[in-house]
Amino acid sequence: MAGRRGVPLVVPLPFLLTGVCAAALFGLLLPWVAPEAVQSPDFPHVLALVHLATLGWLTMTIMGASLQLVPVMIVAPLRATRFLPWQYPVYTGGVVLLLSGFWWMRPWLLAAGGVVIVLAVLHYVVVLGITLVHATTRPLTLRFLAASLLYLCLVVSLGLTAALNMQFGFLGAGADRLLLIHLTLGVLGWLSSLLMGVSYTLVRLFALAHGHDDRLGRVIFVLLQGSIVGLALGFLFSWLALILLGGGVLIATVWLFAYDFWRMFRTRHRKLLDVTQYHSMAAVVSFCLVVPAGIASVVFGWQQPAVLAALGLAALVGWLGQSIIGYLYKIVPFLVWHTRYGPLVGREKVPLMRELVHERWAWLSWWLINGGLVGVILSALLAWSILLQITSGLLGAGLVLAAANIAGVVRHLRKHPSPAHR
Repeated sequence: MAGRRGVPLVVPLPFLLTGVCAAALFGLLLPWVAPEAVQSPDFPHVLALVHLATLGWLTMTIMGASLQLVPVMIVAPLRATRFLPWQYPVYTGGVVLLLSGFWWMRPWLLAAGGVVIVLAVLHYVVVLGITLVHATTRPLTLRFLAASLLYLCLVVSLGLTAALNMQFGFLGAGADRLLLIHLTLGVLGWLSSLLMGVSYTLVRLFALAHGHDDRLGRVIFVLLQGSIVGLALGFLFSWLALILLGGGVLIATVWLFAYDFWRMFRTRHRKLLDVTQYHSMAAVVSFCLVVPAGIASVVFGWQQPAVLAALGLAALVGWLGQSIIGYLYKIVPFLVWHTRYGPLVGREKVPLMRELVHERWAWLSWWLINGGLVGVILSALLAWSILLQITSGLLGAGLVLAAANIAGVVRHLRKHPSPAHR
């Protein structure tokens, strides 16, 4: 991540900080909302918590990180940036409206928030789309990113349709099919596709795995897109054969990605693994387990609320959220160090980039997140209500601690007087 290709810190940082704050809020609310989730996944507070994770935490963070990382990966500046200063307040405002609509179940707030989010997403897609067209290099990550942007447009459009349906009820029995497609394109098409693609850049970068090639990654890209489209069409037409085919290809693709992920680590030059790599490994393990479990739940009709809650947490926290937390331990310190200490290198003593993150806190939060997640899933499936709240509290504490650790890096931006002026 050599340089930011002219992207000022004020562009990505608000997204990243808001994202980690949303992760902390998710952790704080989880012990209170988890008992509702195992009773019914469509309770208002449960829906609010899910969208807090998907829009307030995951998508918010990805927006900020991509606006900083994409110009670096494709060696080209951001394009169409005239209205970029409005991206953060407009998107954040839309998310707040939508979450308020879910929490208090106000359809008009859902519709208003959905419209604002769609506008913000379209602007974001235009900015990145035009930037990608002018790329001077075309790494494998670019293919995943381009596909994920298309899915993002579809996801928010389907979400807005669902919000309007809550107000006017025009979908009828088709609402259930729309929800399945919305989930498929959101969790797999937008979030998972993007994170898989980004892994081919960031894992190599952070582990110094420069000897890894793209051959298997290109196959994974084609299989992933085919499986996502197949599943979405299968849900649209209620065609079990297509669902089975798409689900089978998806499972094989995820396991193939895990193998390629292992190949990246095998070729690494940095032998000592840090907490970022352990978050990535735990996330990929979760991904390999949750995808076949999710396909099985659809095929065999395992639609009990506890099963859906367990699958949702495994996907949103175990795979997606954990991946993002691990990467933020590198991205945020880089941005802050580059801005605060970069100009001082060679003139005075500056801290190492890794010293901006509290290492013990990072490891403690890793254990709390992963131990708590396993406990929550088992407690939900076995209907142990008291243990569910205890383990939810542990998982939530891990998320709060990780968020505080990442957000605390920003304190280094405060100007400290140099020794000569004290």
